Amino acid sequence: MNANIQPPLFHEVNEDVILSAIGEGSADAITCVDADGIVLSWTPGAERMLGYSKDEVVGQSIDVMLPKDIRESAHQTIKDQMSGKTGVIHEESVRLHKDGRRIPVLLTRVPLKKRDGRVVSLLAILKDVSEEKKLQKQLERLDAMAKVAAKVAHEIRTPLGVLFLKSDLLVERLELTFEEWGKGDPGVYKQKVEKCVYDIQKQINRLEEIANNYLHLSKSRTLDRQTVHLQKFFKELVKELQEHYPAHVVRFDLELDENAKTMDADPQQMQRVIVNLVRNSIEAMQIAKIKDGVIRLCSHQLKDAVQLEVIDTGPGMPKEIRDNIFDPFITTKSIGTGLGLYLVREIIQNHKGEISIETEEGKGTAIRIVLPNPA
Repeated sequence: MNANIQPPLFHEVNEDVILSAIGEGSADAITCVDADGIVLSWTPGAERMLGYSKDEVVGQSIDVMLPKDIRESAHQTIKDQMSGKTGVIHEESVRLHKDGRRIPVLLTRVPLKKRDGRVVSLLAILKDVSEEKKLQKQLERLDAMAKVAAKVAHEIRTPLGVLFLKSDLLVERLELTFEEWGKGDPGVYKQKVEKCVYDIQKQINRLEEIANNYLHLSKSRTLDRQTVHLQKFFKELVKELQEHYPAHVVRFDLELDENAKTMDADPQQMQRVIVNLVRNSIEAMQIAKIKDGVIRLCSHQLKDAVQLEVIDTGPGMPKEIRDNIFDPFITTKSIGTGLGLYLVREIIQNHKGEISIETEEGKGTAIRIVLPNPA
């Protein structure tokens, strides 16, 4: 071999030749862009990943493969790299396939410089991380399912334990009642038996609530939309609520706007929403030992929507709870699934509505629901 023959310098080799050699068998997309974001090179890997042929994209702006929400920031990063303000970047991003699909990618973009240090173009390597994202979501879903299973087991164990103890106690009370009836004050025995029965029923209701919450969480979110007459809806609902919560427990006030005549909603799901909010208010007042509690159920006609309100005279919520109160498994109660308000928000969002909360410690809570009027 002639010792005087030297291999060509890297910068003397045509850039397209280098990229073609690197990218021919690579699954990654390898491209080159200039300061204006114009595509200069396009490898077979890029074509396989994003669906565009070399002829379709070379000489075109990268905007064709960028979602609108990241175009401005992407061009700014290109300018920063071309000016030398930013060096190599390595970040997660998104690109658009020719068919419109969003493809999550891991982007590495390197400034290519001449001998004088001037940046002339940017070499970008895009790695498709769709499968990794899918696996991550599956792992997150499995983790969430494990947490739900643990929560269900914990929530069911508590009322079952109470049911066992109370039923055992009830048997003893009944035996004592039949043996001693007439020897003392029958009213005392009656009260003790009624207390046991009441506690058992309370825990059965608790189990039913747990089952309903998790059942709703797993069911289809389809709505049976109807034209619901608000006056009738609230009056019938309050009548049912008063059967469960008599006046000595809480007072219900109705403040219904005569102009708010109807709402376009699933009546059963909206009833579930109001009942859940009322139950939370009553339990909060009971825990805080607030007597003469009042819950106001209100309706208002807005310009393009109907607003419903559940306002209580309860203890309010601390800020750290209020900010996350609609998240799953967040609860202010010593026993609770933490799904009640999460499901309430989900139902409202399925109705294309909005829900907000206004609360302050010691000054009660107001929850407002805004539902769009029928088109």
